[in-house]
Amino acid sequence: MKRYWWIPLLAAALGTALHFFYDWFPNPLVGVIAPVGESVWEHLKLLYWPWLAACLLSRSRQPNFWAGACAALLAMPPLLLGIYYTLGCGFSLSGLALDIALYYLTIAFGYLILRLGLRHPGAGRLAGVMCMLAGLWGASLLILSMAPLDRPIFR
Repeated sequence: MKRYWWIPLLAAALGTALHFFYDWFPNPLVGVIAPVGESVWEHLKLLYWPWLAACLLSRSRQPNFWAGACAALLAMPPLLLGIYYTLGCGFSLSGLALDIALYYLTIAFGYLILRLGLRHPGAGRLAGVMCMLAGLWGASLLILSMAPLDRPIFR
């Protein structure tokens, strides 16, 4: 379990770099994985793609690892959105420093989910289902980034 401590650090570093990637290389292919605008939806890419890349770089074949990694991919966006909108709409708190802190807090939460998946003896049985759900989440990020709906989260 302790050998995966670098995953959230790498994911956070990749996410930070990915935030500016479209500004550096503005083309549609980069826009598929990097945020092209300042919408909340576009910034969810900063959770998904770096976390997935860091987990793929781990080259782990343990079913428990992938169950935990995909569970983290699925748990991080609702946490981020829940806290973001609670602070913004409920308490009128916003700002760049708060957004950055929330991003790193969410990555740390993803690591806790990954560790829970590694510890749970039956998590490996759910690896296939969790990977499919995480794939659907990735597909929705791709599709709704190319054709966003007319809703506040996409603006």
